[in-house]
Amino acid sequence: MRSTETTPAGRVGWKELAWNGLGLVVPPDWEPGRIGARHLLLESESGPAMEIKWGPVRGPFSHHRHLRHLRSLSTAAGATVRGCPLPAAWEPALDRFESKGFCWEAGRVAASGAIVYCPRSRTAALIQFFHAPAAGQAAAVLDRLHFQNETPGTRWAVFDIHAELPRGFALAHHRFEPGRFTLVFAAGRCRVELYRWAPAAVLLTGRDLEGFARSVAGWGSLRFAPGGGEAPVAVDGQSSEPAGLIERLAAPWGRRTVCRARLWHVAARNRILGIRMQDRGVVAAGLWEQVVNAYGLVSVQTQAGVHPPR
Repeated sequence: MRSTETTPAGRVGWKELAWNGLGLVVPPDWEPGRIGARHLLLESESGPAMEIKWGPVRGPFSHHRHLRHLRSLSTAAGATVRGCPLPAAWEPALDRFESKGFCWEAGRVAASGAIVYCPRSRTAALIQFFHAPAAGQAAAVLDRLHFQNETPGTRWAVFDIHAELPRGFALAHHRFEPGRFTLVFAAGRCRVELYRWAPAAVLLTGRDLEGFARSVAGWGSLRFAPGGGEAPVAVDGQSSEPAGLIERLAAPWGRRTVCRARLWHVAARNRILGIRMQDRGVVAAGLWEQVVNAYGLVSVQTQAGVHPPR
């Protein structure tokens, strides 16, 4: 298991955000306020800062059609949307894409944005920036905008965790709660689950790491042993041996679902990380090592006014 921390490339103090084929580097005080499969709303202490929606494009792309659709949605919400030139500061950042600007107003709320199309990855995105501070940082954010559709793996980085999975794995479920993050991916019959818990000091009170692992839903039936390698402390879990006659007959034919798991304590960050992978017949060793080595915590640079992840 490699180091569980990584430092995103970008401006000093800015942080990486990668989600379902999209990559950004954003200011340190911006945090996701809403996360959908292909939708992010980023907020700061001043309120909403940036919103982006994206997705694959099948067939010809039309900025006009997307703007017309945006107008119909915004009119129903009481906003006035119009096409407008891209701000001059945005143009160098968006010259890799086909982009058209727009802006809207609704009472005292206003935003400027762009409808962006990437021909290489055939991905379209609708991006808008809200209050004045966000608008001033927009060019720097757009300069690092990229789509990951052409890479062999998909990068994920949100709050204080990062991961990379092969392209064939699709996001099946995600949930971010105070103290617990869960990401679930699926490719055919193979399922990968990533976890992050905090605060570890409280969760491990009165029990060891294995005791905590057994309390996690779906982990209780696994056979656990101390994980190998150096710190952080870890436990590894595997499916129990086939018990009944039907399970013993099914195992050689790959018809029995098997599971492998690892849970480790990052004491310096007061976090517990976990991976659970299940498949029919056998969990591929190469895939397991790839996921374990790519999952961990991003490095944190403490700044005034920036709150630690939940």
